[in-house]
Amino acid sequence: MAPQLSELPPECEPLLPPSGPSDCDQPTARVPRLRADPQRFLLPLIFASVVAADFGNYLSYAPQIAIFESIICRRFGADSHALEVGAGCKSPEVQAELALVNGWKDMFDQLPGILLALPYGFLADRVGRKPILLLSLTGLLMEELAIRVVCWCNTVLPLRTVWVTPIFQLVGGGPQLSTAMAYAMITDLVPVSKRASVFFLMAAAVLLGEILATPLSAFLMSWSPWVPSLLGVAIQSLGLLGTTFLPETHPQKTFHAEEGEGEGNQDDAIAHSAPTRLLTTTLRSLWDQARSFTVNARCLNLICIVCSFLLASIGRQALQLIIQYASRRFSWSIAGASYLITVKGLINLLTLLVLLPKLSDWLRRHLSFSPVLTDLRVVQWSAWILTLGMALMAIASQPPLFVFGVCLLAFGWGSYSALRSLATALVLPSQVGVLNTAIGLSQSIGSMVSGPILAAAFQRGVNQDGFWMGLPYLLAAVLFFFASCLTSVVRIMDEEPIP
Repeated sequence: MAPQLSELPPECEPLLPPSGPSDCDQPTARVPRLRADPQRFLLPLIFASVVAADFGNYLSYAPQIAIFESIICRRFGADSHALEVGAGCKSPEVQAELALVNGWKDMFDQLPGILLALPYGFLADRVGRKPILLLSLTGLLMEELAIRVVCWCNTVLPLRTVWVTPIFQLVGGGPQLSTAMAYAMITDLVPVSKRASVFFLMAAAVLLGEILATPLSAFLMSWSPWVPSLLGVAIQSLGLLGTTFLPETHPQKTFHAEEGEGEGNQDDAIAHSAPTRLLTTTLRSLWDQARSFTVNARCLNLICIVCSFLLASIGRQALQLIIQYASRRFSWSIAGASYLITVKGLINLLTLLVLLPKLSDWLRRHLSFSPVLTDLRVVQWSAWILTLGMALMAIASQPPLFVFGVCLLAFGWGSYSALRSLATALVLPSQVGVLNTAIGLSQSIGSMVSGPILAAAFQRGVNQDGFWMGLPYLLAAVLFFFASCLTSVVRIMDEEPIP
């Protein structure tokens, strides 16, 4: 690949290499120039690829529930002639089996990511982000095709065969790896001062796909659930195709090579001077001991952040039940209940594009908050809003209160983007890939655990009826509460590594 203009030696660099390091040799002097030009076309291309993949996923989400429900309904004999489900399919037996199938499928969906997250993460830091992203999207597309085959051949294959389809995620590691690679590519391109805003835009782009896909899916379901289901797979294929046009964004390793050469020269010099080596070793040991408290504090921050992702991902999975829950509790159709996702998406979009950027700018201008401290405050406040919104959804016995809870939950949804931005600001650039993978791993574990737990909670709530129908959301509210407590423990050090 031909060198870009930003890769050529700057004017302040002499033609002959100097004997010592200069200001132009520092990584902080070169990295911004490497990032400046590609942002204009790379970020929109990353956004477009991610939106296409998520748009296809949301387009087929509600239809997949309808198809699963229809297949289960036929097996129970409630509706043996038509694909459209009737009132008989809202029986506790059918809904319990549907929750069981989806819950265990969600758990099995996370196993490949848990097993392969760290290997793929280290591989991404070695060979680049793009190959891992391509592999991940390919595996996800193969899984979606396999699910359609199982549903189409439901007279031959039992519906629970979908529990086996996550095996295709062994190719690429699953959705958490694709998300981690997309965020890692953005992190490679965007400086820390602008990273939170770009993460908000990234989340807003995904939400835009969610907002547009949900009503389109409900409209197409009036013909047949298979129409949006197959169309969703086709659009996901376009997302994979768009990813092939992305260049690699992984930073060059030249600085590490230069540092390695410098260390080698220093080692040669020390080898000829034993007293100098002893003094250097002693001073370095004292310096490491002096910084131990800071290092421990940073590790504690990262542990709290990763654990917050873990707890929040379990609570977040409760939202996957929103269509089935609202359809059962308020006797809505699946297509009608899917509009709740549109409502949530619209409020999310408003929050991410308007409210959070304005709030962040106000905190920086009027309270002189640093970008890292701004992210921390946004995370903490949003986490408590998530807790309150989920609690209202749990106790709501009438649609208005439930919808209000969904709206309140949507206002706090920006905490995930701010929390990821906060985490990347606390590590070095060489650790970003592993960090995003660790976050993806925690989310995978949370999603895996949440599937059976929330399915069992939904089954118990359906059988008991009344207040206890909101048991899945009550459990999610408790988890969000503990995640909020963890974010309150995070403290910003005086000096944080700036990627």
